[in-house]
Amino acid sequence: MKKVLIGVVGLLVIIIAVSVYVLSSLDGIVKRAIETYGSEATKTQVSVADVKIKVKSGEGAIHGLSVGNPKGFSDPNIFKLGMISAKINTDTVMKNPIIIDEVVIRSPAIFYEINKSGVSNVDVLKKNLGQTGGGSGSTGKDGGGKQMKMIIHKLVVEGGKAQVRIAALGNKVQNVDIPRIRLTDVGKKSGGATAAEVARILGKHLVKNVKGSVATLGVRRYLGKSADMFKQGALGKVGGGLGGAVGGATGNVGGALKDLLGK
Repeated sequence: MKKVLIGVVGLLVIIIAVSVYVLSSLDGIVKRAIETYGSEATKTQVSVADVKIKVKSGEGAIHGLSVGNPKGFSDPNIFKLGMISAKINTDTVMKNPIIIDEVVIRSPAIFYEINKSGVSNVDVLKKNLGQTGGGSGSTGKDGGGKQMKMIIHKLVVEGGKAQVRIAALGNKVQNVDIPRIRLTDVGKKSGGATAAEVARILGKHLVKNVKGSVATLGVRRYLGKSADMFKQGALGKVGGGLGGAVGGATGNVGGALKDLLGK
């Protein structure tokens, strides 16, 4: 009996030690999860500067989350998601799925770009988000283990702005506001969403809003057309009245920008 009691006590000590380690390392675990599965979902480099989670209160914050631009574009990032705050149901911290009551992303910066080939980085990212691979983010497992899942009751993105850069107009930056996003019960129907799945869901909504906002600047006329076409005066055939502003050998960038903004 004495040996049995010693064994039980020893097991309890191990469980407590493991629990303390997991809780004390939770910030690092979440940071690595975001970077690993976010990168898998976007097919670009996702990085996080800092994660702070208060287990007792269930409050969390993520700072400096950035999503790298696909290859072939000038800006280093396509998204910088600013300050992210979260409220976690503390009763589910050690469970799977974790219940997150609220996630709020404030003042994200989006860098929309149409390169010299007439391809937009947002369209490339949208294609990446629509792809499913055979990695851990798609199967829900990591090295044979069960991957952490979550249910987010409310996910809000507000105060976003996009910088628009078009190679055919000399890459001059213009700004546009991004409409507020509000999603509810993310992952609930499926019994929880993986980090990669949440990244895909949020990414698709961001892409949709960004494309809708930049459309007001008339960027569609530049998609699928190389910058060389505009320099050679081909714009008159494909861009209507704007051709007079940009057509010809010189390619008057200032006139094109003025027409683009409707001023």
